[in-house]
Amino acid sequence: MREYMRKLLMAGLIAVMVFAFAGCTGSSDDKSVGETTEETTAEATETTTEAVSDFDILEGEQLVENGSELLLYGNDFMLIMPNNDKWGYKKDTAGNLDIYLKAARDSGYEGNLVTIMAFDPEDTSYEEFPDYSVAGKGQNVNKTFVALFPTDVQYDPQDEQQQTDYDELSTHVKKIAEGAADSPFQTKDSD
Repeated sequence: MREYMRKLLMAGLIAVMVFAFAGCTGSSDDKSVGETTEETTAEATETTTEAVSDFDILEGEQLVENGSELLLYGNDFMLIMPNNDKWGYKKDTAGNLDIYLKAARDSGYEGNLVTIMAFDPEDTSYEEFPDYSVAGKGQNVNKTFVALFPTDVQYDPQDEQQQTDYDELSTHVKKIAEGAADSPFQTKDSD
């Protein structure tokens, strides 16, 4: 059990490091809002030392337009985002879901708004993160979803439009919280 917890903590730390030190440009796995794609990102989530998780956070991935909202469905959750082309999403190398500002990423900044991570119910290593919120429990997949928010500037501070768009989208995703009436993140078990 102790070895298992050590591996989980290490996986969480690796995820934080990947999040903090990831390259500043997008990859071919980035999904643009409005882009039609038939494939899902079912890639292995291996680090240089060991597999982080076999849980595919985007299994069953769908992006559904619903008026002024886009509904991003993943593995036992739904994320409601504005129906615009300002944001994108991708599964990172640790198997987490990154939501980002496209203009910031395109101009060489990370642009991350939130990273959604899935933890086993007994794993509370996310409590070490500096800025997070428990997003919900996916009882169908036996996971606790956690929203990890960046603690540094993720956009070009010289670009007023990026700052405005980032602040708007950041305010939206910062509402993610388990049980919150206006949370844009819901699991199949949400009220």
